Amino acid sequence: MQTPWIKEGQLAKACLRNEAFWKNEIEEYPLMWITAPDTNGTVPKLSDSSDINEKWTNVDLAIAHAENDLARTYFAGDALPVFNPWFGPDQFAAWLGCEMELRVAQLTSWVKPFVADWSKYQQFKIDSSNKWWRLYLEIVKASVEAGRHKWVTAYPDLHCGIDGLAAIRGPENLLMDMLTEPEMLIAPMQEMTRLFKYVFDRVSESILPAGQGTSNWTMGWSDRRFMCIGHNDVTCMVSQELFDKFCKEDTRKCIEYTDLSIYHLDGPGQIRHLDRLLEIPKLNCIQWIQGAGSPPPSQWLDLLCRIQAAGKSVQVYYGHGDNANLHKEIEALCSRLDPCGLFIWASVHSIEEADTLVQYTKDICKAKR
Repeated sequence: MQTPWIKEGQLAKACLRNEAFWKNEIEEYPLMWITAPDTNGTVPKLSDSSDINEKWTNVDLAIAHAENDLARTYFAGDALPVFNPWFGPDQFAAWLGCEMELRVAQLTSWVKPFVADWSKYQQFKIDSSNKWWRLYLEIVKASVEAGRHKWVTAYPDLHCGIDGLAAIRGPENLLMDMLTEPEMLIAPMQEMTRLFKYVFDRVSESILPAGQGTSNWTMGWSDRRFMCIGHNDVTCMVSQELFDKFCKEDTRKCIEYTDLSIYHLDGPGQIRHLDRLLEIPKLNCIQWIQGAGSPPPSQWLDLLCRIQAAGKSVQVYYGHGDNANLHKEIEALCSRLDPCGLFIWASVHSIEEADTLVQYTKDICKAKR
């Protein structure tokens, strides 16, 4: 991994600590991915195009914005520069043929479901001529080339699995299907697993030869193939029995296909499925997102301890408009959790705040020892 935006000594240490985290060999304090605006830099902010969608769809402009954003970021602790090419959470459904509307200003997109009868859709294909798939691969390849010696090009934010079926069928229809004709969903779910592997392999072909290592939208880094699994957002509305029937096998197989994995556990509605996830031997880490309006991670310590007790690491995130006191949060987390199995990801307002937070975490953990 190389980049001009992090001092050589810090960069080497960050890479070593990231790899050590996945081996359960990190020492002294949590993995700290802390970023802030680099107000000391001389790189001006790149102006948006008059067509804001071009920030995602114009290859040259997407790469220019990626480099501009990363060059104006301060990386503290173990953080590294990562660019995640993205067309919103349902880009996978668009690759399968959904009509997609980008909403770049809101950092999202919407798709129009196209499956009305599962008997006609037992197999799926990502067509090489699909405009969204073709454009995505173009941006990935351009990012890999432009990011040599600068940044990591991330694996995709991949809502396949049950979320992929929800997007192409419509969530309400899918939930009814799970109850009224569950046998019709067996083959489509197997297709989702197969297509996860297909996308993962295709993207790997582009990013691995660059020698910058791998990451994904959850941050974290490794020289090995590190992927976020478990965009099973629809499972907040299903029972444990339905999760076991439709999601558990797909989740396990996707995790086993990667070298390193982090599971996106999104909100209190998904806690009922946690025991199933903790049974998957190869799962390395669980990202806990408490959801809008819920208390911050320090108020979920019993849950986080439960995850660590099962031999998994934990990631917590501060950055979706949280008003949490990060010093108090970190003190609470490190008092109950094993700091060496903890991954803290936060965006703060200033370089001073970022450095202070990292040093405070080191001091808290030293005092604990």
